[in-house]
Order: sequence, then C-alpha cells, then structure tokens
Amino acid sequence: MNPYEDGIVMASGLHAVPTRRIACKEVRTVKFPSGTYFYNPMWSHFGEKLQGHAGSYFLESPKSRADHWNIYDQVLVRPELLPYFRDEDVQIIWHDPIGDRSLLGPDGVPNREEFSDHLPVAFKINL
Repeated sequence: MNPYEDGIVMASGLHAVPTRRIACKEVRTVKFPSGTYFYNPMWSHFGEKLQGHAGSYFLESPKSRADHWNIYDQVLVRPELLPYFRDEDVQIIWHDPIGDRSLLGPDGVPNREEFSDHLPVAFKINL
C-alpha cells in the first residue's frame, strides 16, 4: 500500500500519519478510541528527485488513474522512538555504493532485469 491508502492511514488500520506533530498526539476518538499513531516519514519521498526516481516502485498502469510511482516499501515509527529518529536517516536507495552502479535503468525506473522491481529502503534509529 502507498502511504495515503486506507490500510495505512485509517484508525482501524496502521493509523500512520505524515507529520510528527500528529503522531505525538496520544489518541483520537472516531467511533472508538483509536490508540496511538505511527509516524510515516515516507510521504516526503514522493516526487521527482535529482536522480530521477519519485518513489520506490514504478508501475505503468493500464488504469485511468496514473500514479506510476508508488511507495509500497515504508518505514513506520512509533512516537516513543521519534527522539532517536531523523527524517534524513530514511532513504530510498537508487545507487549501489559498492558496485558504483545505478539501480535505475536507462528509462529512469528500477532496473528489474539486473536488480529488483523495487528500490530498497534504508533507515537508522540512533539509540
């Protein structure tokens, strides 16, 4: 699922939100107390980057809706861990630092022939 889909954002799902401020609220009541939130820093990874990618997975969809770039690969953080987590410490890896090769093909989408159809996600928490 993408960060904006129901299973990720709904109180009856993972209840993940795009801002730290909202994630730090204790609970909210919709029809029932919803429990705590997750913070989803992946929202900021949508949109074209200098490297050419705009998510972690590219789908040329035959549907009338044209998302194309998706972020199915996500990091969700509980509010208790936010003091140990910096947004810049989560990234979509588009380049292999060991082999010094792009994980993107000439068309600017993940090179599924040599690597994978998804770009990997890396993050760290500074405990």
